[in-house]
Amino acid sequence: MLTITKPDTNRVDIELSGKIDAEAMAKGLDDLIDMSADVTGGRMLYRITTFAFPDLAAIAVEMARLPKLFGLLGRFDKCAVLSDAAW
Repeated sequence: MLTITKPDTNRVDIELSGKIDAEAMAKGLDDLIDMSADVTGGRMLYRITTFAFPDLAAIAVEMARLPKLFGLLGRFDKCAVLSDAAW
């Protein structure tokens, strides 16, 4: 599951759990790009629980959107990552 929400004007939350297929990846990344379009000086909260590596088709979807995803980097000033696994 890849869920994107926008609880505030300059905040975007990403929740990632379980295995991600191509359809879920496409929807999640499109939502992220759309919800981040008007963000400036933004904050991001990234929650990762029970992570499983995405399938190959999902990775291909992500690679196809890399230029747009790199464009989001300047929109966010801070990012917090919460995970149920030790790093």
